[in-house]
Amino acid sequence: MKQFLLVVFCVCLLFRLNAQDKKGAPKNDLPGMNKCIQTAVENLPLYIRNLSSHSEEHDVNSIILDIEKYIDSMPKTKKYSDILLMKQFDPLRHFFLTTTNKTTVASSFLYTGTPYQFCFYNDTALALHIKALKDGDVYNLSKMKEGRIIKVALQNCLLPSLKALDEFKASEIKYVGFSIYYGCKDTREGAPNLPAVPYCITLVARLSDIQQYADGLITAKGLLANGEVYISNEAPLTDFRRIQIELE
Repeated sequence: MKQFLLVVFCVCLLFRLNAQDKKGAPKNDLPGMNKCIQTAVENLPLYIRNLSSHSEEHDVNSIILDIEKYIDSMPKTKKYSDILLMKQFDPLRHFFLTTTNKTTVASSFLYTGTPYQFCFYNDTALALHIKALKDGDVYNLSKMKEGRIIKVALQNCLLPSLKALDEFKASEIKYVGFSIYYGCKDTREGAPNLPAVPYCITLVARLSDIQQYADGLITAKGLLANGEVYISNEAPLTDFRRIQIELE
């Protein structure tokens, strides 16, 4: 009898969560993908403040702990983003742990608030934006042109991290935006004497394309051809522009 009552209780709980997902949590509380990218760009000053002391960095253990604390403190009436976080916690946790363990140049994150945001792509498709990994390198403009640096940052930091999204199986998330920060210094004669100029580069792609890339079914060139790449390194910090990148 007790087992029967337990089963009934679980079914009722699942029904309530499903009903809340459909009716009790309006989906219009999610921002658009462009707003998420803008937020990452606005945080570019963190890169400069972090250069000497590493005081702005967050490691994955603190990120996961913060998420767990937030989930534990959620009110009964949840926002749509809260419901999504509960559903996607395990694959998110897997992502943060995996990208740190397997991507040596991307071991920490720079952000205010949270390093992730559920959002909409083109106002209709559910999306996830992850911000912002710190590339471990500061590139020298006296040795590489800006276009080459962008490609190196993509290949060394952003693309390897995409492979850690493999646990988002049969997900309602259709698009993923992924932002990284890196810096460029310029030691050429006459260049401003700055420790580094911070850059934010973002790739937005279909989750299905990302997972096909991770499985070796499409190349990085094909992934970028189907996706969108944005970059910012100029004032005002709210500006970012779309660029075309062709990998060899």
